[in-house]
Amino acid sequence: MQNYGWIELVFFYGIALGFGLWQWLKMRREVKEIRARRAAEEAAKKAEASEEN
Repeated sequence: MQNYGWIELVFFYGIALGFGLWQWLKMRREVKEIRARRAAEEAAKKAEASEEN
């Protein structure tokens, strides 16, 4: 019965690490979307500028 401390550590730190990993992945996804949107806007501006010339 001396393993309850280890079980508790693994359980709670597993939850904390899982939540941190989930947040990190979510942030990476959002950054990719923002960069793609920005690149598309810049490409549209360049295309618009080249059509005007």
